[in-house]
Amino acid sequence: MERKRQRSPSPSPLSELEISDDTVLRNANARFKCPDCDKPVKYFCYRCYNVVGMDRSEVPLVKLPVHLDVIKHEKELDGKSTAVHARVLAPESVSLYGYNDIPTYEHPERTLLLFPGPNAKTLQEIPRDSFDRIVVLDGTWRQATKMARETPQLDGLQQITIAPRKTQFWRFQQMSDHHLATIEAIYYTYREYAEAYEEGPYHGQYDNLMFYYRFFYNLIQDQYKQNKARTFSHRHRKNYIKYDEGQDDDKNKLENEQVDASH
Repeated sequence: MERKRQRSPSPSPLSELEISDDTVLRNANARFKCPDCDKPVKYFCYRCYNVVGMDRSEVPLVKLPVHLDVIKHEKELDGKSTAVHARVLAPESVSLYGYNDIPTYEHPERTLLLFPGPNAKTLQEIPRDSFDRIVVLDGTWRQATKMARETPQLDGLQQITIAPRKTQFWRFQQMSDHHLATIEAIYYTYREYAEAYEEGPYHGQYDNLMFYYRFFYNLIQDQYKQNKARTFSHRHRKNYIKYDEGQDDDKNKLENEQVDASH
């Protein structure tokens, strides 16, 4: 599939990524049955990981240099998990396990766990030939912490961390805005992988991991900009909706005041 650069209509950092054109998603106005489970879904199936309503060739295919295992907490809802994006976009490179189906790693010392524990290292500090797999936990911060501390299968895995970055996630969370959505954490892990081990400067080879995420981000932004009578609730993140520069200053001020007043 040919990739072409598409500038996002919303002024966000995501517009700078080398992500394939998402016109096929913007033109999808109906739900279709998943060919495996018959569940009516839009864009893709959260359970079977099939692309629906469009040809698979119209959605980017990502190949990762190291296999990724995603361990999803039992209370993380399928429809809210951004980690599913990685499984759909990189089907040959990503496995997704429920909390009760975590595999036992025969060589835990050669498996990396993305979790900022006290002994976590950056990829820059780890020799490339010392690991074969990366594990990411999917759930809230509290759920991920519990999994990392109480799951026997994760004992002995080398913990890694990534540089702090600001999330663009639209859902409410009680943590700081440096707690990333799972797909953001996955993307930045492989971006840092490229910077640590691949020759030359990073040139966007893993940006399509954010294909669905960027689309949903812009979709929500655009819905609010088109319906300016819509107001924020306390569950919206302050300054999340980005109105056009030079316009709607009073709207932004009002909505920020509403967020402040709710706390």
